[in-house]
Amino acid sequence: MVNTPAQRVTVVLPTALPTLPVTVNGSVPTVIPGGGALPDLTPRPQANTSTGAPDGSAAAAPASTVPAPPPGDSPRRGWAIPLTTIVISSPLDVALLGAIATLPLLLAIWLFLAVRTLVEARRARDSQVRLTLAGDLGLRPRELTSISTKALFKLREQSAFDELTGTLRRAAGISTAERELARAHRHHTPLTISFVDVDGLKEANDRKGHLAGDRLLRGVAKALKDGLRAQDMLLRYGGDEFICVLPDTTASAARAKLREVQTEAARAGLRFSFGLAQLERGDDIVSLLARADTELYDFKAKRGEIVQLPPTGTARKGRQKRASA
Repeated sequence: MVNTPAQRVTVVLPTALPTLPVTVNGSVPTVIPGGGALPDLTPRPQANTSTGAPDGSAAAAPASTVPAPPPGDSPRRGWAIPLTTIVISSPLDVALLGAIATLPLLLAIWLFLAVRTLVEARRARDSQVRLTLAGDLGLRPRELTSISTKALFKLREQSAFDELTGTLRRAAGISTAERELARAHRHHTPLTISFVDVDGLKEANDRKGHLAGDRLLRGVAKALKDGLRAQDMLLRYGGDEFICVLPDTTASAARAKLREVQTEAARAGLRFSFGLAQLERGDDIVSLLARADTELYDFKAKRGEIVQLPPTGTARKGRQKRASA
């Protein structure tokens, strides 16, 4: 084993070290001789190995995963309605919510009032119809309590025609005439109404009895129905008065037709007078009948021409004289 001489290591140290200012916990800087640096003595939170809390507390709650609201958008404070996203935070919100809540109630009240109004209107109309039907059928108001409206309509339909003459009664005939007037106004077509008065009915009743008067009424009604067209309407207005409704007919054409019927009726010993009026703009059934009745009254007041046929023998002699000439 060979011994080697030990090597001498010489370390040269500086004679003077620079001084460095050091600040500890915000205090006045301290100069450490020799230029050494003190360790940082500021307390720092240490992470908890069990929960990860920065302050080392085992009971610290975990960090929330809900993102923070953006700056300047603070959440509204107030009372939140359950199961909705509505938040009431001002008196205006309360007022709007109250108005919305009362809408169903207001709608229910409106529906109740509307239904009640309709029911009352229908009841009033039904009462008016029943009174009208009772007047047409000659029933007293106290007799309506035991008859329904449907039964009244059925009775009127059954009694719509006059048993004696077979023509429409006054109520049913006026209703039909009003429909014809409405149709003529709608389609701008002519229409003429004629008032017919049977001549000599009172004398026939006084001299020969009511059976003779009934035969006279039936005869005139048959002559009118046979002479008029199928679309024309005939109704018995009163005791010895008839009304003829002639659709699509002017006053001159109606007058010519009724004169023909008048001539044919006179051959059978039947006499009647008539007055007529043509539908004008703005006319209703009342004004039209009034004009026709006025013409009939004027005709009878002036003793208008009544169709007279010569006796059979005179007519035969006249024809023989004309033949010999």
